[in-house]
Amino acid sequence: MGRGKKTSRPATGIPQSVLVMPTAGGWARSIAGVGCGRPDPEIVDAAQAKAAAAESVTWFAGRHGMTVEIDWEPLPEGAWRGHVREGAAR
Repeated sequence: MGRGKKTSRPATGIPQSVLVMPTAGGWARSIAGVGCGRPDPEIVDAAQAKAAAAESVTWFAGRHGMTVEIDWEPLPEGAWRGHVREGAAR
C-alpha cells in the first residue's frame, strides 16, 4: 500500500467514474458500475454530455444520501472522463 495523498472516494454503490463519448448518433455516457447509455442525438456537445452525466451520477449519490463532485479530464477523440469523489456535506 502506498502512502500517497489520500483522496475521498465515494461509498460502495456510488459510481467512481463516468465517460462521455462523441458518436455518430450523438453523445453517449458510460457510468462505471451502471452501464452505458445509448447515444443521445439531442446532446450536441461535450458540455451538454458532461452535464447530463453529472446529473445521473448526482441522482445515484442522492439515493444514498450523499453529494458528489466530478473532476473532468479530456481524453483522445473528444471524449471526457469524470472522476467522482465525495462532495461537501449538505
